[in-house]
Amino acid sequence: MKTRLIMLSLLAAANLAHADLAEKISNRKPNRYQPDTAWQEQALPLPGYPVTAQWIELDVPVTVKPRVFIDSSSLILAEDRTVRFALRQLSSSGIDNISLEGMHCGERTQRSFAFADTVGKRWIASSRVEWRRLDGNSALLQTVIKALCPEDAPPLSAEELANNLKQAAKRR
Repeated sequence: MKTRLIMLSLLAAANLAHADLAEKISNRKPNRYQPDTAWQEQALPLPGYPVTAQWIELDVPVTVKPRVFIDSSSLILAEDRTVRFALRQLSSSGIDNISLEGMHCGERTQRSFAFADTVGKRWIASSRVEWRRLDGNSALLQTVIKALCPEDAPPLSAEELANNLKQAAKRR
């Protein structure tokens, strides 16, 4: 009888300890690196039109038809941990398509901020303000994010970002 009472006491104590531990675990954040608040995009004004752009051509897979360039002078690592830059796509017939882009490396999302009016030398703001998840259908955007964020994480500094672009540059 005394043994049974001791066993019941031990089981009750273990049950209480388990309940206390379970409560502590449930109150803990699921990911200790996850911020307390939701990510908020940093509002930045559109930069000046790239009159003296320093276009760096990316080494792209054969499935990407246009030649792809990033203006190294426009490359920004924003405080919201996004990468922003001017992107130039040059078709085989010589037509330029220039846009201001943003990439959220960790989330693998992309947003176009503006498109170039190459005649008027100005930016036209994009009407789409949402960030879109990169899927496997855009080899061009997949190539760009891999060039700027090879580790699928935002670069830690502007210097690291510039080095990522240099590493992705097409070798001639």
